[in-house]
Amino acid sequence: MITIIAIPKLNENIAPCFETAKYFLINKVKNGHEILSSKIVSSTGCEGFGRVRLLQDNMVNTLICSGIKAFYRELLVSSGLTVIDSVDFELEEAVGRFLDGQLKPVVREEDMTDMSAEIPHDDLVCWARELFESHGYRIPSSALEPAFPIDLVAEMKCPVCGRTIRVAICCGAHTYRSDQEIREFYRVTHTSYQARVYVYPAKASVRKHCCEYGIQVVDPDADTLNRDHVEPGRIPLLDRPIPGHEQAFMNGEAE
Repeated sequence: MITIIAIPKLNENIAPCFETAKYFLINKVKNGHEILSSKIVSSTGCEGFGRVRLLQDNMVNTLICSGIKAFYRELLVSSGLTVIDSVDFELEEAVGRFLDGQLKPVVREEDMTDMSAEIPHDDLVCWARELFESHGYRIPSSALEPAFPIDLVAEMKCPVCGRTIRVAICCGAHTYRSDQEIREFYRVTHTSYQARVYVYPAKASVRKHCCEYGIQVVDPDADTLNRDHVEPGRIPLLDRPIPGHEQAFMNGEAE
């Protein structure tokens, strides 16, 4: 059995914070005790989400780390990774202890009904900005701040008619109540924008509330979003036709 472990590193020690670590040691281990390969990879992009994507890109299934925010730990665990945190040894000793079977994940019982207070809002905004810009959208800078709870406004020329499409983006976690946030987001955007996107882990309650208001949910978990797929002649990222721009959705699978 092959296990791929990742450890955030700072010099020869485990980095104190997963979300901001610049480098990761990644080992491929056979049958739990034989190292087949080892490499150092650097992390770029937004804080925690950039590191989550790095683990997924390298097919890591076990993370050994020191400090990690509860939100990212639960995000990784829910996607199938084993997270062994609160480990403060030097890198070499941590690897040795793992191979000897001495490092085990701590089982926690936490209330995951609403983790709004746990989610790093600035990281969500950074991730959303990178996502939309990488798909050809322009995020205009303006002296006027968007109305709460809009975090970003993304613009793109329709590939069919050439008119500008404006997308309002709300990165969740402004409040403890996602239902209130979604309702307010709809109230301030339903007349001035062609599309609305709510960036947040797509729990059932979030999907339900967004569906009620015709708002698209974008889940930052990379496994649930094909972020690199762009079709010529189609408006990217949006999953439903926009009135007046239906032809720009004909090449995709949106219905």
